[in-house]
Amino acid sequence: MFNANEIFNIGIQIEKNGEYFYHSAAQKTDDIDIKNLFKELAGWEKQHIEIFEKLKASFPDKDKEKDIHDPENLTHLYLKAVADNEVFVKGKELSLDDSISVKEILKQAIEFEKDSVVLYTSMKGLVGDDFGKRHIDKLITEEINHIGQLTKKFQELHI
Repeated sequence: MFNANEIFNIGIQIEKNGEYFYHSAAQKTDDIDIKNLFKELAGWEKQHIEIFEKLKASFPDKDKEKDIHDPENLTHLYLKAVADNEVFVKGKELSLDDSISVKEILKQAIEFEKDSVVLYTSMKGLVGDDFGKRHIDKLITEEINHIGQLTKKFQELHI
């Protein structure tokens, strides 16, 4: 079972991993446009960390440790699968060795952002209507915009 505190911690860690990923990706390319895109995305991930930290801090203390209502346990099972995935939660380095191409980095970034959208959509269902949904909606919209930017850059490389 998960509680709100744990869910916010997962969101914070995912965004920290994203920030690290984009900073690392920026160092792997000499293309100024792509480098700037990765730096911009890293900055946005940092802003997302701040959003999650504010949500966590403003969540009522009495509710932080309560298990979240999920009668069929489906969302909890999904979040457990995410939590058990080292790439997202344990800060494991994403695979950006020196031999990886910019196209491969972009593909990894697109997958990372897609996974974030799915996770945040699931999280949204666990927070009360009166708490945090609009913030999580904003994060989802921004992650979808990231996918668009990355996809556009990926397609430009194929021209």
